[in-house]
Amino acid sequence: MIRLFGLFLLLFSEPLLAQYSVTFHLYNEENRQPVRAVTLLILPEKRHTLSDSAGRAAFAGLQAGRHQVSISSIGYKDRQIRIFLSAPDTDLSISLDPLVETMQDVVISSTRSNRLLKNTPVTVQVVDREDIEEGTAESPANIRELLTELSGTQVQQTSPVSGNVSIRLQGLDGRYTQLLKDGFPLYGGFSGSLSILQVPPLDLRQVEVIKGAGSALYGGDAIAGIINLISRVPDTTMHLDGIVNQTDRGESDLGGYYSHRGKYSGFSVTASASRLTPFDVNKDGFTDIPKVRQGSVAPAMYWYPDDSTTIRLGLTAFSEDRTGGDLLAVRHGPDSLHPFLQSNHSDRDYYQLSVDRRLPGLQKLIFKNSTAYFYRSISQRIADSGFSFGGSEISSFTEASYSKNSGDHELVTGLGLVTDQFRPDPRHAALGYTHVTPGLFIQDDWTLAKSFTVEAGARGDWEHTLYFLPRLAVLYRPVRALTIRLGGGLAYKLPTVFDAADEEEAYQQVYPIAAGVKTERSASGNLSLNYKGTIGDDIGFTVDQNFYYTRLISALVEQEDSLLPGGVYFVNATGPVVSQGSETVAQFSLDALTLHLGYTFSDTRRVYLPGKPPLPLTPRNRFVGTLGYEPGPHWKLAAEGFYTSTHTLDNGIVTRPFWTFDISVQRGWGRYALLLNIENIGDTRQSRFGPLYAGTVQRPVFSEVYAPLDGRVISLAFRYSR
Repeated sequence: MIRLFGLFLLLFSEPLLAQYSVTFHLYNEENRQPVRAVTLLILPEKRHTLSDSAGRAAFAGLQAGRHQVSISSIGYKDRQIRIFLSAPDTDLSISLDPLVETMQDVVISSTRSNRLLKNTPVTVQVVDREDIEEGTAESPANIRELLTELSGTQVQQTSPVSGNVSIRLQGLDGRYTQLLKDGFPLYGGFSGSLSILQVPPLDLRQVEVIKGAGSALYGGDAIAGIINLISRVPDTTMHLDGIVNQTDRGESDLGGYYSHRGKYSGFSVTASASRLTPFDVNKDGFTDIPKVRQGSVAPAMYWYPDDSTTIRLGLTAFSEDRTGGDLLAVRHGPDSLHPFLQSNHSDRDYYQLSVDRRLPGLQKLIFKNSTAYFYRSISQRIADSGFSFGGSEISSFTEASYSKNSGDHELVTGLGLVTDQFRPDPRHAALGYTHVTPGLFIQDDWTLAKSFTVEAGARGDWEHTLYFLPRLAVLYRPVRALTIRLGGGLAYKLPTVFDAADEEEAYQQVYPIAAGVKTERSASGNLSLNYKGTIGDDIGFTVDQNFYYTRLISALVEQEDSLLPGGVYFVNATGPVVSQGSETVAQFSLDALTLHLGYTFSDTRRVYLPGKPPLPLTPRNRFVGTLGYEPGPHWKLAAEGFYTSTHTLDNGIVTRPFWTFDISVQRGWGRYALLLNIENIGDTRQSRFGPLYAGTVQRPVFSEVYAPLDGRVISLAFRYSR
């Protein structure tokens, strides 16, 4: 009887004691690529594992029946699933939804139609939130690092001792680039050379760059293109970011961002402070890094009276003192032996009001208004003399627009008013001006077929005369993987005396713009091809090939007064400035590895001069390569290389080419992260190629800046994010 009972247990208990296994295959729902480092927890056993580079994760030795599985990974939405094991070996494929949009699914606001990037006829470069976070860790005080790596974008230092810079697009001077914040004009005129140095990036969601004529979209100043900084907006989750950064060159940065919204209201605030210690890297007695004290605070209030209306009021206050020159004069004050000193003080205060109202039938009304006050004083002391220049600039922007989506058509129309009033100090009162420019615009995005979209628009601005600015862009997708964009338009810029070269002399002997000087105008076109595919089963890649052409007529050029040494006045060039070139960008991804390669060819020439010489300080070739590696959820490693070919200086001298290399390492612990960044590892400096100044210490004459001055810089940043 006992033997019979044992046989019974052996026969019927085998299913209860059998060991089952299950293999999960984790993949990205959007691109169908495997996802590594996914954490899986299986209940009731409370066992966990991680997926490998092929997206596989396996459990063995499980009991038959029902199990609860918890799935989580950084950058993806958590999943909870139930499985039933009834066979010894089970294979399951599980899709994961990314928490953030892929680049192709980013919504572009700068084109006014709010289309997805992949469906936008205009060629747009986007810096996404992940790249912004990395750039913020390297440079919390300003957006310089965010723009350095973009193809066709050149961050040009204009002052060797004060560190002022301008941002150049497609080989043209920085004064032809329009900087926006959420569609509002941000910097220009007297403040242009300080623009990207005075915008902290902590509150940015993305950066959108449109190259070529942008005046049809946003009015004057956008001959080379526009850079639109898009802010983060509060949501029901509280966000709190803080960052502290310190470099071995004496730069200290502190920044913070907070946002949260309730049912009817929301609030955000961004604050930053930066301190640079004057530093003479090449030991020639002059500052290669200026003394800087900088601070800003920017609160924004949101009101949601109903589900269809958003009202935003943003305020910003910014102040900066920037001093460069003889290192001893900067530290202790000028004297007879060390008198040379350049000082900049600037204050900027502005508000931005926007009302966004959604109407039935996919209609929308948007009203925007901003007023900005900017004050700046420039002083320079040489030997036993000194001079200064200062003034206040008050600008305003008002715009009302209406849009309607009627299926195949997305229509946007509106009217606006831009004012700009500059009042210099009494000694230079003749340089003042007042511009009042009303405008009217209309744009239609017409989807003729699933693979073919036309974006046509025009703008009319009035400033003593009518500026008619048509614009056309076409998107054609012959196959799913290939997108072709073709576009062009007209642009203009009202003449002013604000030029980077004259800023160094504090505009002391600059004559007012003569009545006969014409407005600068341009015509530009671009062709873009985008291809997205895979190599084998593992390597994904994207290639962008862009070609551009811009013809600038009536360009504003300087002339020296033959009767008064040092006197400068402006005239229109007798012929055009032509900028043409190409940009090639390729990105590859394999598991935890990403590779970015970018090459820019630029040929910008002053056709109005004999021999058609190139525009000064415009490299003909530029290359950037970035290799990133994320071995796990807590580590990020990156290496970057930059090549810049020869420049031609104002005096015709051709400079030598150079390379720079950077590396960065980031380690995260939940909400905390530590980032080590080493820029310019090889310590490439212009001072290694030749002296930075001629003349005497009392009366120095500085060379134009075409290469790094600060050399190798090591920074360590600590960040908290919630």
